[in-house]
Amino acid sequence: MIPSLEIRQIARIKGVPLSTIERDYAQNWLLSELSTYPLVLKGGTGIKKVYFGDYRFSDDIDFTATKDINKKLLNEWFDKATKNVQKKSGIYFKCENTNINEDTTGFEVNTYFQITQKKTHLTKIKIDITSYDKEKLLLPINIMKIIHPYSDNLQVDIKVYAIEEILAEKIRSFFQRTRPRDLYDVWFLWDKISQLKCLGILQQKFSFSRVKFNIQDLANRKDDFKCAWENSLKHQLTSIPDFEYVYREVLELIINNIKITNN
Repeated sequence: MIPSLEIRQIARIKGVPLSTIERDYAQNWLLSELSTYPLVLKGGTGIKKVYFGDYRFSDDIDFTATKDINKKLLNEWFDKATKNVQKKSGIYFKCENTNINEDTTGFEVNTYFQITQKKTHLTKIKIDITSYDKEKLLLPINIMKIIHPYSDNLQVDIKVYAIEEILAEKIRSFFQRTRPRDLYDVWFLWDKISQLKCLGILQQKFSFSRVKFNIQDLANRKDDFKCAWENSLKHQLTSIPDFEYVYREVLELIINNIKITNN
């Protein structure tokens, strides 16, 4: 495990809480053990961990499963993974506290670790796993190295969504929920990926999940995004961009570039 001084120095340089860096570091080690299972990394963690190392930090880990899974299997995987991480890295994981819940789209796994915390205080890593029949992968899966900017030089490859498919799901998410990180992610990624690839699969993404494309509803939720903007992003970014500017840019790119037929 890297020295606690290194974690504190990085947190200070990045201007984020100590727990943000601890979680980022522990996530990498956990991903190194989960990389052998039929799980494909996606979402904000996928962007940060393999595509853009200077991207915002991510609280959760998101996967799509590529085979049928159940709670018993996940318990076995996470028990083995957390024990191996503890053995190889020195990070303390409270293995018996791993909690797994099933919902309509898959599973939520909560596991807890400790690095610089004292006594009984633990930091949570939440892992959301979409069941293989609840999401349709449309672009080829990439296998890429995890970006690990820490001195213990972890080297591991992991299966990850194509960046265009991550963005397509982020755009779809606008019309399913109100989370400022989705707004930030689309703004950040739009000019950095193949827009044609992303737009080429967007209709299928909406249709598969039966999500309605409703610009007016998105506009009506502007104040909800705005109210949560600072609190949602302040522990993930050194500098938070102006909400009004980001919102305007994203709304314009959606209006000007995206045409979805509601089924």
